[in-house]
Formats: sequence, structure tokens, C-alpha cells
Amino acid sequence: MDSANSFLGVVLAVLCTASAMGDFLKLPSVMKAAETVHCPPNFCTVLGLIKIAAATGLIVGLTVDNIGTAAAVGLSIYFVLAVGAHIRVKDRLKGVLPAIGMLAISATTLATSL
Repeated sequence: MDSANSFLGVVLAVLCTASAMGDFLKLPSVMKAAETVHCPPNFCTVLGLIKIAAATGLIVGLTVDNIGTAAAVGLSIYFVLAVGAHIRVKDRLKGVLPAIGMLAISATTLATSL
């Protein structure tokens, strides 16, 4: 694992953990975004757990390459689906931009792990 991948993995893990905390705490901005894409409020906890599992995989991946790669694959898929959910409901750019940003970081983390 090179330093760029390690750096990106840690940044992505921190961002996913922060995002998951918003899901667990049901922050108003998170609940509004979930409502926009027709996601049931109780499903936000599941999404938070997915992000925490991926963040854990990214951190473990600092020493076990294949685990970090698997976490980056999973997050890339997660955020492709998130972007798709926003596009499906014709969300504004402001609403879809966070998912696009996370997709970009996830895909870059994945690319540097290969």
C-alpha cells in the first residue's frame, strides 16, 4: 500500500464515520436528504452501519491490502447507488454533490489500491 492510498483511506474512513454519526443521530440535514430520495427514516441506521463497516475495513486495510480494497469497492458501489437515488428523484445539484464527492474519493481510493 502506498502513501497516497493510505492517506485517501484514512480521509475516507473519517468522512464515512462522520457521515454515519449523522445517520445514527438522525440529524435534520440527513433526514431531509433521506426524505428527498424516499429513504425511510429507520433505514438511516442501516446506512450508518454500512459506512462504519466500510470505515473499519479501510483502517484494517492499512495493514491488510485486500480488506482495504474490498472496502473501497463497497463504498464505490454504495455511492454510485446514492448518486443514482438523487438523480432518480431529480434532486438539485446541491443535494447530489455530497454523494458525488464521496464517490470521487471512494473511486480514487479504489484506483490507488489496485
